[in-house]
Amino acid sequence: MGLFRRRRHPGGDDALEPIAGVSLERYADLCARMAGVGDDEAAFRRIAAEQGVEAADWDAARAGWNARMHDPGTAGAVALAYMPLYQAALARHGGPPATATLDEYVEMSALISTDVGRPASFEAMYAAFGIDAPRWSQISTHWVDRLRTDPRLGAEYGERVRARVRQLDAEWRRGRPD
Repeated sequence: MGLFRRRRHPGGDDALEPIAGVSLERYADLCARMAGVGDDEAAFRRIAAEQGVEAADWDAARAGWNARMHDPGTAGAVALAYMPLYQAALARHGGPPATATLDEYVEMSALISTDVGRPASFEAMYAAFGIDAPRWSQISTHWVDRLRTDPRLGAEYGERVRARVRQLDAEWRRGRPD
C-alpha cells in the first residue's frame, strides 16, 4: 500500500485502514470470491464466513469500504488501490476474465452516458450485454489501460462514444412526448 497516497476521510481515519478487521486486500479478495452470486446476501455472508470473516464484520466492512469508495474525499485513493487488487483476485477466483471488443466497449460506454438526461443506467447496460458489475470492472479496466497507453485509439474511442451518445440522446428525445 505504500505506493498509494493516503487520504483521510471526514472521520479522520486513514482511508486505506482496515474496517472491522478487513483490509482492502482482503475485501477485494472476498468480493472476487462473491462475484458470481449476484446480490445474494446469505451467500455473501457464507463466503465471508468460509474465509474467516464473521457476518457482522463482513457487513461493517462492506458498508465501510463502499462508503469510502463513494465519498468524494476518499473515493479516488480507495478505488485506485482497490481496482488492481480486485482484478488480481478475480483472475484467481473468478474464472476467465470478461472481454469486449472496442465496438462493444463504445456501445457500453455510450449506454451509461448522456448529455440530455436520457435514462443511462449501469443496470440497463449490464442487461443489454449479459454482464454484471464485476465483469464490467474487468472490461473497463482492460480498455482504460489500452486507451491510456494508445493516444490514437483513445482519441478514436472518445469520438465514437461522443457520436453514439449524441445518437442515443437524439433517438430518446424523438421518442419523448412533448
